[in-house]
Amino acid sequence: MKRSLYFLILLLVMSQACSLAPSSVPPTSTPVPTDTSTPTLTPLPTDTPTPQPTATPNKTATAAVQSTAEAQTVLEELDRLLGDTDIPYNNGHLEWQQKKPLMVSLKGPSWDYVEIDEDLVGKNFILKSDVTWEASGIIICTAIFRSEPNLEQGKQYRFSYLRFSGLPVWEIDAFENGRLKSSLTKAKFSDAIDLDNGATNQLVLVVQDDHFDLFINDVHQGRYYDYSQPLPMGNFAFRADEDSGEGTCNFENSWIWTLE
Repeated sequence: MKRSLYFLILLLVMSQACSLAPSSVPPTSTPVPTDTSTPTLTPLPTDTPTPQPTATPNKTATAAVQSTAEAQTVLEELDRLLGDTDIPYNNGHLEWQQKKPLMVSLKGPSWDYVEIDEDLVGKNFILKSDVTWEASGIIICTAIFRSEPNLEQGKQYRFSYLRFSGLPVWEIDAFENGRLKSSLTKAKFSDAIDLDNGATNQLVLVVQDDHFDLFINDVHQGRYYDYSQPLPMGNFAFRADEDSGEGTCNFENSWIWTLE
């Protein structure tokens, strides 16, 4: 009996001891991380090159370049013709250059003129023109310079080629009211003039204050003076006078170089 009681007490004590011992709880397992999907790359915009703007032509700059080239060509002509003279052509600039031929056509005894530019006036300058005449009779081809605005009746100077049969003549004269006032040279004869019908003769006239130098087909004809009261400045024109029949004076490759 005592042994049984003792055994029961021992079992009870052991049961109590077991209930007080901490229970072994299996550790909570850490969840395996879910694979995160790789973010989709947003495509960058295509690098389209920005077109360069088309250059707008600068008309002023283009005209300036063209004008410089034309002036250089004229200066080369002057170097060739006047390089050994005392004419101060280097102190000047191109004032006007012909863009298309200027022709005066006549029939019967008549005359006519064509103005170069009503806004163009000159005092000291060099005038060059290639003059072609063609006529069945006598014809006079003329360059008018330092003229009053009235090209028919105003005061003016004239250089004239006179095409007579077998007689190469030129003159520089002063006119007023359409009439000869005085002749600076009177009629001059020159073998430099080609008298053939349809021939072209080059004129280069240098005007400085009261004196004038003339070159015909590169040949210097001399220096001539006007001791009266010379016209200080004025307009330009080309003119033709016909004696009979039909004729033309054609002026080409003309330019005016202003002397400073």
